[in-house]
Amino acid sequence: MSKLLKVNLKLMLRRKDTMICVIMSAVLALLEVLIGKLNGSLDWYSMFEMPLIMMMFFSAVGGLFISRDYTQNTIRNKLTVGHKRSDIYLANQITETLFFCISLIIFFAVSSAANLIVIGTKGAVFSDIMKNMTVCFFAVVAVSALTTFLAMTVKSAAGGVLPIILMYPLLMFAAMAQEFGESKWIRVFNDIIPLSQMTALAMPDKRAAIHIVYSLILTVFFITAGVVNFRKADLK
Repeated sequence: MSKLLKVNLKLMLRRKDTMICVIMSAVLALLEVLIGKLNGSLDWYSMFEMPLIMMMFFSAVGGLFISRDYTQNTIRNKLTVGHKRSDIYLANQITETLFFCISLIIFFAVSSAANLIVIGTKGAVFSDIMKNMTVCFFAVVAVSALTTFLAMTVKSAAGGVLPIILMYPLLMFAAMAQEFGESKWIRVFNDIIPLSQMTALAMPDKRAAIHIVYSLILTVFFITAGVVNFRKADLK
């Protein structure tokens, strides 16, 4: 699997769309600080609003990256030279996760540096900020697992479009859930869905542990389901 991973990483570094996303992470971090400063609403929790938008782009680009295996017929070539299906899937998953997480690390690093320069440590509680970042990272890993699952299941260029199509209703649910009050079932869904978790990070997350656990469960579920499905898939 190490050879597959090395090839994937080289391809990702050569693609313009993935590199644009990485650069965009830094640009969006600066833009978020600038807009917050101009509006007079900048604080240390403002940085957690932008990753939700970033996931839309990353899922599309990540899905298209994986779908090239089908559009360029490279999956058959990988199988022909003796690579296992599970190794192919896991290599794609690891590549996606690295792409998502490295971009997020760049965003948080630039945003934190800009916040220190502009507002200093005013209102910053280190433990709360780190807790929110951890929740965000695990939520992003879960989204990357979902993106890989969809792209490897669709087996076409639509793998880059389907994650966005799925995210729109999830985002709508996360927004509308705020209007439904403190319903028990709404709270459960908000705890489970990674995008809903991310919408709640504009303040210290009081349910960080349960959010991380749910993200881990979703990640394991999508990876396991994806590997099982890909092993049985007809690639003719």
